[in-house]
Amino acid sequence: MTTNVAVVGLGYVGIPVAVKLASSGTNVIGIDIDETKVSKLNSSEYPLRGKEPDIQGMLESVISNDSFRATSDFTSASDADFWMICVQTPLFHGSVEPNLGTLKKALGEIGKNLKKNSTVVIESTIPPGTTEKVAIPLLQEISGMTAGKDFGVGHCPERVMPGKLLHNLSNYDRVLGAINSETGSIMHDIYSRITKGELRITNIRTAEVVKTFENTYRDAEIAIANDFAKYCDSVGVDFFEVREHVNRVESRNLHLPGGGVGGHCIPKDTWLLAHGSKGVYDPSFLTMARQVNDSMPEYVFNLCYGALRKASIKLDESKITILGLSYLEESDDVRNSPSAVLYEKLISEGADVRVHDHYADDHPNVEHTTNLESSLAGSDILIVMVAHEKYREMNLSTVKSVMRNPIVIDARNVFSKQILMEEGFQFSIIGRGSSF
Repeated sequence: MTTNVAVVGLGYVGIPVAVKLASSGTNVIGIDIDETKVSKLNSSEYPLRGKEPDIQGMLESVISNDSFRATSDFTSASDADFWMICVQTPLFHGSVEPNLGTLKKALGEIGKNLKKNSTVVIESTIPPGTTEKVAIPLLQEISGMTAGKDFGVGHCPERVMPGKLLHNLSNYDRVLGAINSETGSIMHDIYSRITKGELRITNIRTAEVVKTFENTYRDAEIAIANDFAKYCDSVGVDFFEVREHVNRVESRNLHLPGGGVGGHCIPKDTWLLAHGSKGVYDPSFLTMARQVNDSMPEYVFNLCYGALRKASIKLDESKITILGLSYLEESDDVRNSPSAVLYEKLISEGADVRVHDHYADDHPNVEHTTNLESSLAGSDILIVMVAHEKYREMNLSTVKSVMRNPIVIDARNVFSKQILMEEGFQFSIIGRGSSF
């Protein structure tokens, strides 16, 4: 029975995996290069912001009973029976090519500390074929051992979402891609300690495709909603009313539109999927859906430009407030933030832009404030990009009183159209038809 587990990468995936597994009685060591994060975890402090039910209490419990500790030293896990890799797999900046540098570094360090008869499982989302073409050769070269004989290898794609990390981890079914049946049995033992969901064993390549399909499918669903919302704006029909009627038909599930799709996964996973068949097949419909979602910040910018022109305000003389920098409500995650794309476009055109978010982590290109009132003061346009509950609860009469011009662009259907009209705002809500 596997007793010692090492989790490499302590972020939105690795932390909940580590504490959930440790709470089952397994000895878990977490590894991350961020010394500040390591220190906070060892002090029972959850290092990520945003609403994350139950995780703080579970972390305190596993730290106090010594079933989990964090470190930056891979050699501390040299007795691990089971390695779980939960590092990021982004795209190269300005490219659709996958950057597997962090994954390769993790694999290299694991290879140096891999003991015989242990198992290495990748949870990170990867282009199909990566385990066989990249991970296994690297592990074999560095460890001097043979995969499938001296150690096991597998891929179990993560299925978590900020705000629901422990819930998803504890309840969702999992796909266990294994190099052989023995590895599949070991993976089944470990993951049965984590989830009540069904565990399905398959081959590694299938597991890799399952994950990239899942996020690509969701990306396409959102793209359809975004394109429909823009269509409704163009013909003066309320998308949300249309959606309600459409979704009354069995098997219809039209999603919600917005100002863009962010986070670490969805903006890149279509490209990871496409990379897996590069030179053989081009999934053009799927990549077109990705481009639709990437276009949404530009759509919001155009609404903003139109509103200013109608109000006879030059863009380079305007003051604009963006509400929300994270990609998801009640989350601190700013990776691939659509708000950042919009911000940079507005700044490049000379606008004075302020960004508010009371949860968000620091962003490399965008300064933001946690003071809502100061961010609104003197603003010509208020743009809602994230549906934080705090924004839904705002008093629009008070908001209007501190703005220089009462103009609202709502990319998340946060505000009531009726109340905006009653308060005398000029406004555009994506999908509800533009008033500009």
